[in-house]
Amino acid sequence: MISVKNLTKLYGDITALDHLDLKVGSGTICGLLGPNGAGKTTLVSILNGLAGFQTGAVEIFGLPLTANLKEIRRRTAFIPQSLALYDNLSVRENLHFFAGIQNISGSTLRRNLDYAISVNRLDEILGQRAATLSGGQKRRLNIAIGLLNNPQLIYFDEPTVGIDPESRHQILDTIRTFRDDTKTVIYTSHYMSEIEKLCDEVAIIDRGRIIRRGHLKTLLQDEQSDSVVLELLSSSLSQLDEIARKTSGLKVITSTRLFLLDQNSLKMGRLLSLLEAEKIIVKHIRYGSTDLEALFLRLTSTGATDV
Repeated sequence: MISVKNLTKLYGDITALDHLDLKVGSGTICGLLGPNGAGKTTLVSILNGLAGFQTGAVEIFGLPLTANLKEIRRRTAFIPQSLALYDNLSVRENLHFFAGIQNISGSTLRRNLDYAISVNRLDEILGQRAATLSGGQKRRLNIAIGLLNNPQLIYFDEPTVGIDPESRHQILDTIRTFRDDTKTVIYTSHYMSEIEKLCDEVAIIDRGRIIRRGHLKTLLQDEQSDSVVLELLSSSLSQLDEIARKTSGLKVITSTRLFLLDQNSLKMGRLLSLLEAEKIIVKHIRYGSTDLEALFLRLTSTGATDV
């Protein structure tokens, strides 16, 4: 479905993608993970024909991307984090408007509309103005608009940011159905729990390269390490930053979470003493790459620029 070989993208002196290789099979839901500036946005932009590249080869549906962009776009959809809809139009009017832009009509329009409305559970709100919808309903309408051409390949960019848990659950359920419809999905998210629940495969990108790729269960089984994740009661970031300066390999994730790379008994003992001295309570300690988040934190680096 997607084949990327030796892909290089430069922004002046900055290397956004560094001889990147990636393959995604048909009917797969693939999670694309990476820290800010790792190259996710650049890669997805190239795959959608929104950015060029210097060297390498990209094929989608077995077609070279650059020479077949129009045909590839006809069979794909990109659903961005930002909403692409008109508040003054009803749900139904939005769907018909965007179908018209794509010249979708007749029996194809009826079939694709029925599908987009059904899988996104929009039947009861078709007459409502988009401005009156909840955040979750707007997200579902946004997804429905992206399905109007009945795409075989769909790119999702953080589709659940800023919505309530029930709406998030509904959207994830919708995306799961695409596997049954033999659609391929590239899914980017910072919510590791979503990736674990939703995706068949994961590709982790860092500094412009894919550094791990494969079936999620296999990755987690094969990757064990000496890393540790510490769950804390809420504490100040300034306290934790000061402790991190005194502890090699310690990364502050949030005010309630620390990540310690390559721990040993001596290093752990010193860290726990520092936390105790600051009256910071440790709720839980997780050893090894026992989940996706721990694996991701161990593999990825920091300090990259946003590209």
